[in-house]
Amino acid sequence: MKVLILGSGAVGTEIGDILRKQKEIDEVVMADLHIEIANKAVKKMESPKKVTSTAMNANNVEDMKKGMKGVDFAINATLPRFFLKIMKACLESGTNYMDMATDLGVAREQKAGQKIDTVPIDMQLEQDQKWKDAGLSALLCWGAEPGAVNVFTRYAADQMDSVEKILVRDGDDSYIEGYDGFVSYWSPDTLIEECADMDALIWTAGHFERVPSLSKSEMWEFPDPVGRIKVWMVDHEESSTLGRFIKGCKECNFGLALSDEVADMMRMMKKMGFVSPIPINVKGVKVVPRDVVTALMPSPTDPHLMSKIRGSGCASVTVIGKKGEKRYSHFIYNIMSHEECWEKYKTNATAVQTATPPAIATVLFARGAISRKGVYPPEMLEPEPIMKAFSEMGFPWHEVKKEIK
Repeated sequence: MKVLILGSGAVGTEIGDILRKQKEIDEVVMADLHIEIANKAVKKMESPKKVTSTAMNANNVEDMKKGMKGVDFAINATLPRFFLKIMKACLESGTNYMDMATDLGVAREQKAGQKIDTVPIDMQLEQDQKWKDAGLSALLCWGAEPGAVNVFTRYAADQMDSVEKILVRDGDDSYIEGYDGFVSYWSPDTLIEECADMDALIWTAGHFERVPSLSKSEMWEFPDPVGRIKVWMVDHEESSTLGRFIKGCKECNFGLALSDEVADMMRMMKKMGFVSPIPINVKGVKVVPRDVVTALMPSPTDPHLMSKIRGSGCASVTVIGKKGEKRYSHFIYNIMSHEECWEKYKTNATAVQTATPPAIATVLFARGAISRKGVYPPEMLEPEPIMKAFSEMGFPWHEVKKEIK
């Protein structure tokens, strides 16, 4: 199978590096707007057999269609804002599609406290019949969070008669040795959008609502070595699908570990308008405020900083429900060390955690183990084969199941 990866940043590069080693994958094409970035991704791989590079504009459907000739499967590792154009190019060129996130920012009209009928991912899900008619698959939200945790959730839910709550929690206790600036381990643009620009989407009492981002926090107990740290409710994709597709679920939300300092800074940037993606006029020049912030931040691929990260990251979900008359909490997680990921992959744990599940799903698709047509998130698939593949292909998971009152 020939795979095209659009976006040659930290995550895209790691996906390519994993896939090039798989016998099911015949060729991997690393693409980016700037060929130099795609070339750099290829160069980073040791003995990059089966890997080539190309320049491609994810904002131009016709340009992508030209580059998709002969491609069986395209992975969107760019910014989420390009998702509809990439899907259009794939559908029109007969190419199967995968992404790791949706464009949360298209929901700008929604206000906190209002009942919501449609959410951003619906712009993808509503294309389901078109993709089925074309005999193609579009696999949505296949990172770690969302992605692996969706599979974890379905796995836990299938062992229950009914599900009450789905609590997705992202924990990270790390710091960068000798560095005290503002940094993100993944796309800074996406971090700012999720944590500050958008109000947090939650599933509550069987419907969607939004609450002001960074307005709610709690202390959460993660496994060692992460331990007990504060998480903040922010916008994320899991709430947009799990509550609907895991039948009976009444509550679903997402919490991200952030220091109080970063949370305060994000709120201040929002008050000052620096998180906005809408261009403003600055002395006759159109400037996107958020672009100013991200331009001042270091790149998540900067080896000088990434090599100095100390600590671990944990992707997890807690599913609470009933089996018979008994009530259970089923906690499932993956935990990775930033130091170990740097030693093994020359990138941080966040990139490895995000890249490994989509790479595994791509291999399963190539094998025919994932064959469903249409547009769907991970929890729509049978979880057992995927959980087994996670264990066998570098994404170990652990579970703690206990009876609760």
